[in-house]
Amino acid sequence: MLLACVSLTAPMSAITPGAGLDPSWMTALNLAPRQGLRFGPDLLFTMGPWGFLDHPHATSRANLVLGTVFAVFAVSLAWLAFSYLFRRVTTVNRAAVAAAGLVALIAQANSMSAVLLMATGALALLYLSAERPPGQHGWLPPTLAAEAAVLVQVKFSVGVVATAIAAVCLAFGAGHKGRQAAVAGLSWLLATTLAWLLAGQALTDYPGWFAGSVQIAAGYTEAMALEDKPNVLPYAVLGAVVAVIGGYFVRSWRAEGLRPLIGVLLVSALLLYLGFREVAGRHQPGRNPFFFLTAAPVLAWSLAARGSAANTAKSASTAKSIVTGLAVRDPAGNLAFRAAVLVVTVLLAARSWLPTEPSQAMAAWADRVQVVTDARYQKATLSQAQRQAQQAYGLSGELRAAVADHPVAVDSFESSLPWAYDLTWRPVPVFQTYAAYTLGLDRRNAEALSRAAGDQRVLRSAVGAIDGRNPLWDSPRYVLTEVCGYRPELSDARWLLLRKSTDRCRPATAMPARTLARGARIDLPEVGARQLLVMSFTPSQVNPLIRLGRAVDKSFSPLTVSCGQASYRVPRALAGGPLIVRMPAAAGWPAGYLGDFSCPAIAFNEAGSVRFSALTLSTG
Repeated sequence: MLLACVSLTAPMSAITPGAGLDPSWMTALNLAPRQGLRFGPDLLFTMGPWGFLDHPHATSRANLVLGTVFAVFAVSLAWLAFSYLFRRVTTVNRAAVAAAGLVALIAQANSMSAVLLMATGALALLYLSAERPPGQHGWLPPTLAAEAAVLVQVKFSVGVVATAIAAVCLAFGAGHKGRQAAVAGLSWLLATTLAWLLAGQALTDYPGWFAGSVQIAAGYTEAMALEDKPNVLPYAVLGAVVAVIGGYFVRSWRAEGLRPLIGVLLVSALLLYLGFREVAGRHQPGRNPFFFLTAAPVLAWSLAARGSAANTAKSASTAKSIVTGLAVRDPAGNLAFRAAVLVVTVLLAARSWLPTEPSQAMAAWADRVQVVTDARYQKATLSQAQRQAQQAYGLSGELRAAVADHPVAVDSFESSLPWAYDLTWRPVPVFQTYAAYTLGLDRRNAEALSRAAGDQRVLRSAVGAIDGRNPLWDSPRYVLTEVCGYRPELSDARWLLLRKSTDRCRPATAMPARTLARGARIDLPEVGARQLLVMSFTPSQVNPLIRLGRAVDKSFSPLTVSCGQASYRVPRALAGGPLIVRMPAAAGWPAGYLGDFSCPAIAFNEAGSVRFSALTLSTG
């Protein structure tokens, strides 16, 4: 069953780069080391130097092998954890079948780092509620800590939650707390150091990368919050799962008391909160499966606890534990109900209600094996993918020749373009610039662009920004640096080429701040023909409960700016700008790239204060 589970699940992700938002950051994670880029000084993203393990590409056969091994490990560990949980309910063979079905269905719709987190949660719950003294398994918390350290460098948010789960196991498991904590802490540090060095990174870069990742994680929900409709039923289903799990814990609490449950409750809360935040933060079709993935270990534990409790009660055991307490109050039929809830949740976490077809799995495995063992096949596969990417990007021969011998950054998210045309990629740290969610990240990008070598080029796409945002405000200080320190060289309907030059913006002249009520419109001040008008906005302080809600979950009312007949969304952390609201013709940007952008009047959907500033462009 383990072999069947791995065969149907592990190799199913695409292995060639492609055009588009998500394929581009996957390409960036695979190509960064080959371009000599370091995480921290050169790159910042929600994933780290081992992020390619979730999405290995054929551009590196080593990456493809490592990614496949990572997938096999994640699926195998998940199968092992769930099979042990199910053994409390049924026979070993049936538990193996049930675990294989669960993992094969869930893993097909989620990344391997998420599957590994699911396995980590299941093992932690098993450890904290073991019928045998958890001290017999004192090796587990240090092992989970080491695994979590590596996961931090794969996907930051998943690794942080996995680290917290390991800490809960230390705090609430049996055994010598001080010794276990020392060993687990050392395991985390050693795994962090070894993983970072093996990824070809410098240890001195880790603190900067970690701090930048914290900023991205902290700014993500507010900046990227989305609430697509219909949304009532998805929230109702999520709420129903949480309510059922809450009912299980209430029963356990009444039967045994709160103290034995604290560790299990904390691990469950960590899993469910991450799942809910990932799903509800950007609530749209296709994202719900991640929540059900994080709920699966908790529901499997509750099923195993109920089954084990019934068996313990039948054997008239007098030992007290969480699971024995459940037997006192739960009717026998409750086991079927818990199994049904788990089955429904697994189906909701799956992409389809059947595992991958064997022929598709065989083809995926065959493709990977052929790429790894046959250099000609690898070259042919990548050549075909390059031709498809070039067709999508449509970079003209003139533009291609102009950037061929120069380092290039690509705005705002098409990081696969340098690979498609064999260019030297030299991005700013937050290489998909819409993701510079905070003032600090925006400044890092602007400073990196300003410090770039004299032959630096920027290819700017004519494709609009995501989520109704203004391309000139993604991100504001970075774009202003482009306008001031770079000159337009070539353009077509798809791409604008900027080359580095001297700074042509004179010091800004600030105008008095004005207080605005919500929805109040004001006309923009008149400025000279060679002056660039920028704006900064400071929202008024809101109710503390609303601020807490935004921090814990998300904002259901994103900050928007009305500019004439158009309306744009702005991350609150970037509202301080400088937001370009009038671009002079002297800047030289074509109209297709908002070179003629001008707001006749502005209004905000929140009260606050606004200040305008004018920057004069020199003629040099």
